[in-house]
Amino acid sequence: MRSLLPAALLALACPLSASAATPAKSLYFQHHDWIVACDNTLTCRAAGYAPDDGSTLSVLLTRKGGPGQAIQGRLSLQPEEGQPQPRGALHLRIQQQDLGVLAPAKGEGTHSLNAAQTSALLSALVRDGGVSVTDGAGHRWQLSDKGAAAVLLKIDEYQGRLGTPGAVMRKGSTPESSVPAALPVPVVRKAATVDSHPDDPAFAQLAASPALRAALRATLKDDSCEGLLETDADVPLSNSPLQIQRLDAQHVLVNVQCWRAAYNTGDGYWAARPQAPYQAQWVTSDAIDYADGQIIAAQKGRGLGDCITQNTWTWDGTRFVATSEVAAGLCRGVPGGTWELPTLVTEIR
Repeated sequence: MRSLLPAALLALACPLSASAATPAKSLYFQHHDWIVACDNTLTCRAAGYAPDDGSTLSVLLTRKGGPGQAIQGRLSLQPEEGQPQPRGALHLRIQQQDLGVLAPAKGEGTHSLNAAQTSALLSALVRDGGVSVTDGAGHRWQLSDKGAAAVLLKIDEYQGRLGTPGAVMRKGSTPESSVPAALPVPVVRKAATVDSHPDDPAFAQLAASPALRAALRATLKDDSCEGLLETDADVPLSNSPLQIQRLDAQHVLVNVQCWRAAYNTGDGYWAARPQAPYQAQWVTSDAIDYADGQIIAAQKGRGLGDCITQNTWTWDGTRFVATSEVAAGLCRGVPGGTWELPTLVTEIR
């Protein structure tokens, strides 16, 4: 079975493909019930969950890079069918103390934490725990603190806050001004593409070319794309047909089925010249779609689709550039996932 392991989960700062732009910096780290994802602008997002998958309670702590940045807290509670549904206002509780009502925020089941609630939550996560949410009917949902300290330490380290007054885990007297400034969002200029159908008869001969198929195989380090293999009765996707469409006057986009699994699929995509020697540039073997100059990959951690990695690459006129990476959160029963945890962000113009 094909594993859910596109680069956002496998590598902390590795490019997704030979043709993708390398992010300036990124981080993905999981410990017990907590995850942190930091993107290339130095913004970090820590997601914490309930102690087990019997509850959908989750908290997101977001901190931008740079000195003097406060931590913003949000909470999500979207119980599955058959689980207790919240009634009335939700309250944050730490041990036996009521920290007040949680303010509803944009998004189903989402609430905002005020500054006092966020501060109390942070203190509890790294010390005594006992964090829960209650409703007017007496229902209680617990938040795990297992793994929180390690994740928060990772954020302090990644953002250069260790030893400063603003650090969460290792405060010190080093001036706050020593914290590195946030990095700008990289700008990617999207090139115009030609509207072309994958089954254009003009490319039928090119799609049947053994030389093109060999050029595509040469970009891969192994036989990771089953569709490019010679016909083999034991390999269902072997010798799959190539699909070709025009990108612009000098380039075509080639794709082929690479793998299939229980609830995920992966197609290979290459940018190439329409004539030999083709100069094929591999983009990914995990794509699910292409539209308007963008290749998209999305892989589920399990069939429910409650933990998904997503990636996009954008055509800049010369190559496909990695323009977004979103890591999966923990699989905790919320279709589509609870939070968006980017490790690569760009501005596309």
